[in-house]
Amino acid sequence: MTIERNESSSLELTSLHTLYANKTAVWRTSVVQIIATLMIYIKTGHPIYSAFALAFFLTILARTANAIAFEQTDLSTATDATLKKWEWRYLSGALTTCILLGMLCFVSIYVLADPSAAITSVVIAVASMVALVTRNYVSPMVVVGMSVGILAPLFVTFILLGGFYNWLLALLIVPYFWSNIAIASNLRRALFDALLGKRQLGIVANNFDAALNGMPQGLLMFDSGQTITVANMRAAKMLGFDRPETLQGRSLDVLLRLAQLRGHFNDDTLASLRVKMRDLLNGSKQRDTFVSPANRHYEFTATPDPQHGTVLVIQDVTRRADAEAQINRMARYDSLTGLPNRSQFAEVASAYTGTVQLGAQIALMVVDIDGLKRTNDTFGHRIGDELLRAFADRLASVDASQAVISRFGSDEFVLLFAATSHDEALLRVERVMATISGQYIVSGHEILIGVHSGVAIAEATKLDLAAMHMNADLALDVAKKETQKKWAVFVDTMDHSFRSKQRLKGDLRKAIADGALSVAYQPIVNVRTLRMTACEALSRWDHPEFGAISPAEFIPMAEEMGLISELTRSVIERAIMDCSKWESRIAVSVNLSSHDLRNMDMVNIIHSTLRRHDIEPHLLEVEVTEGAIITDRETTGSVLAELKDYGIQVAIDDFGTGYSSLSYLKDLPVTKVKIDRSFIADIVKEGRSLKLLRGIVQMSHELGLSVTIEGLETSEQSELINQWIGAEYVQGYLYGAAMSADEIAKLLDIPMEQRLLAAKNDLVPLLH
Repeated sequence: MTIERNESSSLELTSLHTLYANKTAVWRTSVVQIIATLMIYIKTGHPIYSAFALAFFLTILARTANAIAFEQTDLSTATDATLKKWEWRYLSGALTTCILLGMLCFVSIYVLADPSAAITSVVIAVASMVALVTRNYVSPMVVVGMSVGILAPLFVTFILLGGFYNWLLALLIVPYFWSNIAIASNLRRALFDALLGKRQLGIVANNFDAALNGMPQGLLMFDSGQTITVANMRAAKMLGFDRPETLQGRSLDVLLRLAQLRGHFNDDTLASLRVKMRDLLNGSKQRDTFVSPANRHYEFTATPDPQHGTVLVIQDVTRRADAEAQINRMARYDSLTGLPNRSQFAEVASAYTGTVQLGAQIALMVVDIDGLKRTNDTFGHRIGDELLRAFADRLASVDASQAVISRFGSDEFVLLFAATSHDEALLRVERVMATISGQYIVSGHEILIGVHSGVAIAEATKLDLAAMHMNADLALDVAKKETQKKWAVFVDTMDHSFRSKQRLKGDLRKAIADGALSVAYQPIVNVRTLRMTACEALSRWDHPEFGAISPAEFIPMAEEMGLISELTRSVIERAIMDCSKWESRIAVSVNLSSHDLRNMDMVNIIHSTLRRHDIEPHLLEVEVTEGAIITDRETTGSVLAELKDYGIQVAIDDFGTGYSSLSYLKDLPVTKVKIDRSFIADIVKEGRSLKLLRGIVQMSHELGLSVTIEGLETSEQSELINQWIGAEYVQGYLYGAAMSADEIAKLLDIPMEQRLLAAKNDLVPLLH
């Protein structure tokens, strides 16, 4: 409603301006009326015509004064009532003129009946009627009022004259009146339609302009001659102009030259942009990008129109370009240290090696930080991250400008550098290792770290980065296992060892899958009764080509390959099945790795195997090392607690070789401690070793744990253990090496007296 009212007021104001705009024409008409009236006066000599002339003159003065007042009044905020008042003021002046014209005709025709005066008066009236319609059609009230003012006196005149002819003339005045009204109405409607159309067009134009300039993209519309016909504010700003009107009507070349003159583009940038925009306007491309001297990224999209030219949309994609660059950097560089990552290393390394002199030696170091996980567990990952950054900074401080440094993984870094000789390369490796090893101060924490490194050296002319990296990895494995100086240089024998190991891995995978590994059992003997109460299940691998493979070799291999849990399951299955053949006379013990303890399914596997072979849970004992427990105490503790609650015995294996702490035993669900063989090696010769062993056994007993001593080899050791130590069980070659399940079954039938006699006669081993 408000919009309609505002529009109506606007039209009323326009109508008033149209009415009052005829001031000059009204003056001319009035002058003609005055002159004609004076001519009648001269012709007839009747004073009434001089009075009419004076009346016309005074009326035009009043109308002129009213028109001037209208022009001086601000009606932009006028109400409808005010506008109507001004319309009435105009009507009063115009109506006065028309009444004077009508009365002039009445006097000339009816009162004086002067033919010349009558003709002149009627001519003036008819002429005024024509002007009346064409000048005042915007106001129906004015047209009707003025028409009545002229035609009513004429109508009365012809009626008063009487006669058929005069009455007919009077009747003809009526359709003439309505004809003038209709003409005025049609003219007014045409005007208002035009005004409304113009106004609507203006609204559309304003909306289009608002939408155009409100776009986040710049827009340029070119005609077929590559002249800009439409431009918005965004496009103007992008090209260095303040107003879009500056762009309109200019050709592409002129526009770009103006932008250059304003300092928005340099010569190189201008040439590049000109080529790109021409390709877009010519239809050679639909899309292109451009980077401004201010490092703003723009994307141009062209939409060709064969009839109207081309619409070019310009979008500022700087944020997107920066995000893509950031993503690209994240994909190619380590976010923590800023060093090139694995995927970027090859590119950077290739560029680096392309600059070295012929005959130079290229060294590739694979550096591994020791104990990073322990640092994270102890101090938290934030400190661990800061340590890695500090390590990277220290690594980069060693001839950083002459080397390529990359971070490949959590604790693995790679360093590539050139040297004039093999010996110089080794000296630089020594310097790097000395620099990066040692103490780091991180957020007030003193952290001592060690590193291992594998090095591969090759001539620049025979460079194969992938092969060098693999060789450096092999050297790193050797450094971790065999060297004291913490680093090793690759030699060909390492490759042979690696290939042999890879073959063994393949054979081991097949052997586990085929069930080709066997299980041997070593007796565990009660110290007091010399009775075999249990035996430890040990995995054995008899390779068809290489013979017996040591468990110390293939067990770590299975862990590395992720096959240890599968191997454990096969040992559990075989051990429990063999235990069932022994008629529940002795228990069996199996080893669980750290991988097994993190596998929550292991509990279900053991439960189901015991039920399937109808074996009581107390006849099964699981052995775990200290290291396996400490790795993840929460998870391993949960698994062991569940096994213990089920009735299964839990033993700490190789106690004393790992973290060597009795304090954590009170919090773990264990029932037995198996003391490592290293504790009894010198008990016959060293009194301190005997005291230490006895102290460990006594503390274990105070915690409610039984004790098994491993590695028993001589009767002297057995006698000391029986007399001084107080352990419940022993295990070792004195009482038997690992043997088959059938051999264990045979030993179950040997009488106690025979075993004791054999022990006195030092039959070693007693049970083999």
